[in-house]
This record gives sequence, C-alpha cells and structure tokens, in this order.
Amino acid sequence: MTGQDKEKSVARQLFEASTVGINLVLCTFAGLAIGYGLDKLFDTSYLKFVFLFMGIVAGFRELFRIAKKQGGNQGAGPAAKDDSKDH
Repeated sequence: MTGQDKEKSVARQLFEASTVGINLVLCTFAGLAIGYGLDKLFDTSYLKFVFLFMGIVAGFRELFRIAKKQGGNQGAGPAAKDDSKDH
C-alpha cells in the first residue's frame, strides 16, 4: 500500500466516522418534523413523540450498521489471520 493509498483510506475513515453524528441528528430531526406535521394535519398531540422515537431508533440503527461495517474492516489486516497453524 502506497502512502497516497493509505492517506485516502484514512480520509475515507474520517469521512465515514463524521457521518455517524450527522445521521443520528438528521434521523431524529426528520422524525420530529414528520410527527409535528402530522400532528398539525390531524389535530393531535402525540404523533410527534411517536415519530421522534422512530427517528431516534432509525439513527441508532444506522449508527450500529456503520459500526458493524467498520468493525468488519478492522479484522481484515494480517494480524487477524487464523492462528490454527500454531496448534
């Protein structure tokens, strides 16, 4: 791996890490906005809380999906090789 490839890899990891927080906030805000709009449309007061909760769940689901993806990439290096040869 050349220095330039390594630099791109680090930059890509930083970009993916920064999207985690943005996704969490955007999902939460989107859920709240949808719930607020539906509350106004149907003249209710509870839908904003339902959709806020759904937005938070969606944000954390995305967070765990990204973390799982990154965790899978961590084990791809030479240190993660099978140690069964030692037995």
